[in-house]
Amino acid sequence: MLKEFAQKWCHPDDLPQPVEPSTIADAERALGVVFPEDYKSAVIEDGLPHPTAALLDNLEQAGSEIHDLSDLLKPAEIAATTKDWRAAGLPSNLVIFGNDCMGNCFCFDENDLRAGPVPSSPIYFWDHDFDETKRIAPSFRDWIGSYLGSWSTGISYKDF
Repeated sequence: MLKEFAQKWCHPDDLPQPVEPSTIADAERALGVVFPEDYKSAVIEDGLPHPTAALLDNLEQAGSEIHDLSDLLKPAEIAATTKDWRAAGLPSNLVIFGNDCMGNCFCFDENDLRAGPVPSSPIYFWDHDFDETKRIAPSFRDWIGSYLGSWSTGISYKDF
């Protein structure tokens, strides 16, 4: 699903950044969690995509309630970013793995990740301006799939 996301919303000259399993393991150790298998397998297999502004523009044109995805954090950035945002008000149970164009955060709940490997876990959106957290998808796969929904039929990174 992440590969399809990259093909649709990323410029072909800006390839997804490869992710080594060891960097994910380092982030897991630093936070004391185990990331969901659907997330890990997607980023290891397909890399971290860099969507263009076409995603945000087309979400707005479609009147979609979906939050834009500006960035998926590199595993090496996850622990430091999470700790920095916790000092600035991020709920202590959230683990940031991405953000939107306004700096709001896509997160996992560490309570879902402490028990060991899980196939998937819910995705949460934390709005830093209003200090509000909302569950937005039941899994990483479903969340990424929302960017490929019927609202996006016939459009791509070129449509901006």
